[in-house]
Amino acid sequence: MDGYALKSVLDLPPVFRSTFSFRYFNSLQSECFPACFQSDVNMVISAPTGSGKTVLFELCILRLLSRFISGEGKFIHIKGSLKAIYIAPSKALIQEKLRNWNQKLGSWGINCLELTGDNENYKITDIQDADVILTTPEKFDAVTRYRINDGGLSFFGDIALVLIDEVHFLNDPRGAALEAIVSRIKMLSHKPELKSSALANVRFLAVSATIPNIDDLGKFQDISNKPTFHDNL
Repeated sequence: MDGYALKSVLDLPPVFRSTFSFRYFNSLQSECFPACFQSDVNMVISAPTGSGKTVLFELCILRLLSRFISGEGKFIHIKGSLKAIYIAPSKALIQEKLRNWNQKLGSWGINCLELTGDNENYKITDIQDADVILTTPEKFDAVTRYRINDGGLSFFGDIALVLIDEVHFLNDPRGAALEAIVSRIKMLSHKPELKSSALANVRFLAVSATIPNIDDLGKFQDISNKPTFHDNL
């Protein structure tokens, strides 16, 4: 991409510009900027390690949070009302993102919750109040599969964004839990009683450094019948 075409942090609303410590997005981020931040399309992105895919997650989160910007440009946040679910295969990756996003988003009152085997000290109200839930496929599958009777699914209607990191692990034995999660979210999003909820228009972003079958994955459960990006930087 031509350097003159790089997107600037100034292309974001003023309230969001402090999220990033740099002035310009790199070529991958600039190419994906219109789809990530200026639309609500589903996306599957394959790009090398170190190319800045985390920023794409953040742009999609900011897109979601932009619904809380008033006509006067003020950020008026309603706790837990629009949730982003970040799914990654390892607790180390989750805890890295948790530290990063608490630092970037915490000053706005955004509540990030780790939901893994290492964090069992939570209540359903913690999940209901969370804005960003960071979890492993196995943990999220267990919470949503076995806690239906005590309100385990009461927060589902607030899910507006699903971020899937290292999505290529669908191809290994652990992929069954991820497939179950996506299928459950898609199934519930079509329930008539949830047609006015955020879940009815849930958005998916799946990324990985290696997706040899990116087009097939894009069709997986109809996660993305829209943009796919395959960056060979």
